[in-house]
Amino acid sequence: MEYRISYVVSTYNKLPYLRHIMERLVAARQPDEEIIVCDGGSKDGTPEFLQQLFDEGKIQQFVSERDKGQSHGLNKGFLMAQGEIIKSISDDDAYWYPTIRKAADFMIEHPDVDVMLGFTAFGQLNDLTFARVGESKVEEFKRWMETKEPFWMIDMPMLVRRKSLAITGLFYTGVVMVDAEFIFRITRLGVNIAWCNGVLSMHLNNPNGNFNNMSPRSIADEARRVQIFYDVYKSPFTLDGAVAASKEFVERLKRPLRPAKRRFFEARGLPQVQDPERYSTNYVPREGEDHLTATYRVCDEFMAARNAERETTFIYRPNQVTKALQKA
Repeated sequence: MEYRISYVVSTYNKLPYLRHIMERLVAARQPDEEIIVCDGGSKDGTPEFLQQLFDEGKIQQFVSERDKGQSHGLNKGFLMAQGEIIKSISDDDAYWYPTIRKAADFMIEHPDVDVMLGFTAFGQLNDLTFARVGESKVEEFKRWMETKEPFWMIDMPMLVRRKSLAITGLFYTGVVMVDAEFIFRITRLGVNIAWCNGVLSMHLNNPNGNFNNMSPRSIADEARRVQIFYDVYKSPFTLDGAVAASKEFVERLKRPLRPAKRRFFEARGLPQVQDPERYSTNYVPREGEDHLTATYRVCDEFMAARNAERETTFIYRPNQVTKALQKA
């Protein structure tokens, strides 16, 4: 059977989070959509949980076997997918399926669109009172439309046309920061990318996240390796690189001081410069509600509210396919 959308979940040993993800995804799935789950050989009860969902007809395909990591699992799911549009789903973040569906509709109505990007929100387990939305990324996308200067962003809001995998390729299994590599790649290739102004997803910063289990040295080394490969690395020995490095150094100094500064200003009733990308979630605790359940409820409510504030629109300009080999 051919589906309109294939949701592909890659997971490993995150059953408490996965239960919340699957509850929402199963409830949101339409008859012309399929759910594929690729488990990396979890030992926390995930295989049994997925088998039960499959037996109940709540997911359409799943596999549980040791793999190389998130990118390997997603690649397996992409190759198993039968949908026209593929939407990857992480095992510990939140998604807003009505907006995802609008983005898929746009891609189906515009068959030359290879990839859809959009806004994602950022929340954290240890403070449910606020979230951020990275509004600046749309400006990088607009600049890319004009200059074709590669950029990167988190891949959570991304949708990919299945047949377009022939030009985008699959995820590279040799890095942990798979979104950085993939987004740099597709923006360097100049594939047809559209932007959705809706909030399609919400990242949850938690201690079990892949990024939080990398050392700062590993993060820096991997980022530099990817940037060098796609010719976007700014050496600290150049003017641009020195400026970027100095900004990062200042930011590292200021970051641990901000909580104390905030408390100082609040205690004295002094005005503070507000982060324009920071929004209140209007979180209200509920009696008897465990923290993880509250977290995903807040994510749902925040994304629903943000998407209700503005009409879902799209930015798109098709590119002409060019040959990799340019004759002299």
